[in-house]
Amino acid sequence: MVLIFAIQNSAAQNKKTLLFKHLTQENGLSDPTVRALHIDKDDFLWIGTENGLNRFDGTNCITYKKTKVNQSNIPGNYLTNIIEDKNGDLIIGSQSNLVKYNKKTDNFSLYNFSLPDLQQNYYSFPFYIDKHDNLWVYLAGNIYKHNSKNKQLIKITEFSNGYQFKPKPFYQELNWFISRGVKGIYINRIEDGKEKSATEYFMPSSNKNSLISHIEDVYIASDTLLWLAGEKGLIKLNLINGTYKVFNSHVKIKNIVCTAIAKYPNKPLLFVGTNGSGLLIFDLVTETFINHYEHIESDPYSISANYIRRIYIDSKSNLFLGIDGYGLDYTNLNQVIFPRYVTKAENKDNNITAILKLKDQIWCATKNSGIKIYNHDLSKTLSTEFQHLGINKLIQLENNNVLIELANGAFYLFQYNRNKFIPLKAIFSNNFKGKVDIHQMLKLGKDSLFAATEFGIARVQISKNNTIRFDLLNEPNKSITWPNVQQLIQLPGDKILIQTYYTAMYLFDVKHNQFTFEHKTIRTPYATNGKAVIGKYLYLATTAGLLKYNIEKLSEKEELLIDAKCTSLITDEHNNLWIGTNNGLYFYNTLKKTTIKYTTSDGLQSMVFNVGCISKLSENQIAVGGINGVNIFNPQKTVPFKSIGCPKIVSIQINDKPYKNAGNSLTAKKLNLNHNENTITIGFSSMDYINPLQRKIKYKMAGYDNREVIVTGNSELRFPNMPSGSYIFQITDLMSNNKTVMAITINAPFWQKWWFITGIIISLILIGILVLFLYLRWLKQMQVLQLRQMITFQKEDRKRIADDLHDDLGLKLSSLKHYLLAGDINKMIESGELRKLSAQYIDQALHVLRNTLINLSPKTLDENGLIIALHDLTSNINKLEIITIYLDDVGFNAILKKTQQYALYRICQELINNTIKHAEAKNIYISIVSRNDKVILLYEDDGKGFDYFGAKRGYGLSNIEAHIHAIKAEINIDTEAGKGLAATITINLKAKKIKTLN
Repeated sequence: MVLIFAIQNSAAQNKKTLLFKHLTQENGLSDPTVRALHIDKDDFLWIGTENGLNRFDGTNCITYKKTKVNQSNIPGNYLTNIIEDKNGDLIIGSQSNLVKYNKKTDNFSLYNFSLPDLQQNYYSFPFYIDKHDNLWVYLAGNIYKHNSKNKQLIKITEFSNGYQFKPKPFYQELNWFISRGVKGIYINRIEDGKEKSATEYFMPSSNKNSLISHIEDVYIASDTLLWLAGEKGLIKLNLINGTYKVFNSHVKIKNIVCTAIAKYPNKPLLFVGTNGSGLLIFDLVTETFINHYEHIESDPYSISANYIRRIYIDSKSNLFLGIDGYGLDYTNLNQVIFPRYVTKAENKDNNITAILKLKDQIWCATKNSGIKIYNHDLSKTLSTEFQHLGINKLIQLENNNVLIELANGAFYLFQYNRNKFIPLKAIFSNNFKGKVDIHQMLKLGKDSLFAATEFGIARVQISKNNTIRFDLLNEPNKSITWPNVQQLIQLPGDKILIQTYYTAMYLFDVKHNQFTFEHKTIRTPYATNGKAVIGKYLYLATTAGLLKYNIEKLSEKEELLIDAKCTSLITDEHNNLWIGTNNGLYFYNTLKKTTIKYTTSDGLQSMVFNVGCISKLSENQIAVGGINGVNIFNPQKTVPFKSIGCPKIVSIQINDKPYKNAGNSLTAKKLNLNHNENTITIGFSSMDYINPLQRKIKYKMAGYDNREVIVTGNSELRFPNMPSGSYIFQITDLMSNNKTVMAITINAPFWQKWWFITGIIISLILIGILVLFLYLRWLKQMQVLQLRQMITFQKEDRKRIADDLHDDLGLKLSSLKHYLLAGDINKMIESGELRKLSAQYIDQALHVLRNTLINLSPKTLDENGLIIALHDLTSNINKLEIITIYLDDVGFNAILKKTQQYALYRICQELINNTIKHAEAKNIYISIVSRNDKVILLYEDDGKGFDYFGAKRGYGLSNIEAHIHAIKAEINIDTEAGKGLAATITINLKAKKIKTLN
């Protein structure tokens, strides 16, 4: 084995970690060369490129661009600068025109100037708005002050090449500014609205100094001190005495060409963009470049390329870089809370398998490139050992010696006192069969080392003759059902848990290196990669998650705390847990029982951490390694970064079509819609430039669905078929609690308006009154008609009675009279014939008279009721022997009113009379019953029947129907020629109940 030992110094490792995201043409950017950047009041980033204007919200990029179809008022495609006025409207300069963007209406308007050179296709660069609302702008070779009220242009100077830098915020009195020339700069002094002087620096014609340099960008530190980014480097210029100093080298980088500059927020640092050298950080105190960020092919979070044209930092510390030919890179300066070390920029193989702190050194074992040994803060690489070899384990022994297991199975001992790596010959006892996989090594006490192997537990001894011997132990291995030991877990009180590979755990007592089996504890269908004991609880980092056991009750079911494949586990000084997984780094608070998950957006080397690759460097430093390097952090200062954001409504659709009546969706505070505009779709943005897809947003449509719903990232919400009414739509950022509110009114249709409903009610009342009037009038007419019918029926009754008296009673009396007048009275008296004949005629007359009286008002009906009267009626008719009537009243027990009894009696009379006169029947069947608050009278005969609907309504049928109506009864007559007659009469004894709905 050949050891390769190399001492080298690396680039500074303690620099601020910046994780850049990238906006390119693939994500919607109109052009990869950025010329202007501006964040507006609503936190939208406006990007001016060489081929169109873009609006970016962290997720979506919208382009405003001149095309063959769209030519009017859109800014030219080559943008120069973007500024914002106090109303939130944008003033946009280009190489073709000057326009204003009205945010409320989402429209552009063109500035119109009277000068001949400013009619079309002129270069513009707006740069300031003073306290009088005058716009300061470069137009086609000159700088003007434009009065927005009277549209007047006032020429200020011609000393400029189209790019200006302002020394103070907007809406103040501007008394000087800086203009860029073809070479160098002008310091333009203003007095009483006119140019007082224009001083040249770094120009061929300048006498101030011998340096000639093109200047790309300027940072104005004060009225007397400027920092210039130019082709000669970073230039410090003193305006009082005209002296300057150039800074253009950093470590191995020479002749730096600076292209952009910006102040680091709240720190004495400058960001400096370069042409070809990436992004540099310059310390204003030491006046040296201290950090360097460049493009790394294998690192997706590095800058896209090394030519930086623009640097822009907003109030939330979001850093935006315009990368020439690649688009926009952006990050947040406070986002990373886990600094990265051992990056691919330093080591192509930064897949870390073990971390060990040895005195003032930090050892990082890699998968394929040996051990990287660093100084205490990883700022310098001290050496690389076992280059091109993989490392499995680093085990610290007594006296700071280190046992190293290589991936190929070889072992080395690092002797600290001699600073030397000694190869060890591995010797395995005869019980080992074939190649040995060592899963774990555990120190017990000062000098005892044990190994968990696939053949069982082995005692490990390192001898002075440079051998390492593995001897399988008899006692623990024979007590284990399957001796493929995966993990040894040390517990308090000389106890050890031995876990066999994916099967079970066994509890042993260990004293003086002697294992005593106690009992089998729990089933473990998982691999264990780390453990922590806190009080009476055992925490295991396993492939099934973070599990919690009660040491006193190990047989009880475990508690799952984190559902992820855990690879490493360590406790901090407050006995909280840090867990490496294959899905990020977790923090678990053992007292509050809360969990925080960290991801690559927080600076993690990757989402995947390697097994057992975690180490406590000191009380306030923990190192954790994975497939892309190392993170070192202070657990007490690791607080999740919370960016302040406010979600914005970015689109509104009504009935699935864009809604233009509200103007710009961003400024819409209220929607007033018709009743048929009731399907509303609202799109909103989380307005997050760090992790927009995971930003939690809460929304609610109050009045429609009062539930609060949480979504992540941008979303589009559709509310179909909303009823008329007033609603409040609200979206809230859960992290910052900032919210956006919009009132929505869906007007009711005219038939739901109060005036229409009132009119309908009044109309219904009037109609009801009219209907009632007509009904009462009809009722009165019906009463008059019934009265007329009764009068007619009475006339008919009188006529019938008169006919009966005339035909029967009158005939009898008339016969008796003629008989007396014609005969010999004396002889008739003597013979007794007169008495006999008189008695006969008088009896017949009395019989006729009695029947007539009975027909008018039967005495039995008044005295004894309906049933007895019907029996008398049928009995008298049966005596005549002209027809047989059968009467059945067994099922009748109801009490009827006099009018009802009289009507039923008369109906029976009429039916019997009609049967006798017209039906030629032999039998009549009458049945009367009472059932369910009803009285039913059934009448049948076996006569010849008739056509009921075609028959002429004579006195009998009309009289029957009149009586039916009089007592509000129902009659059903079933008859036809040759089949007799059946009549059913029904009287409801109780009025119908009317249900009232309250």
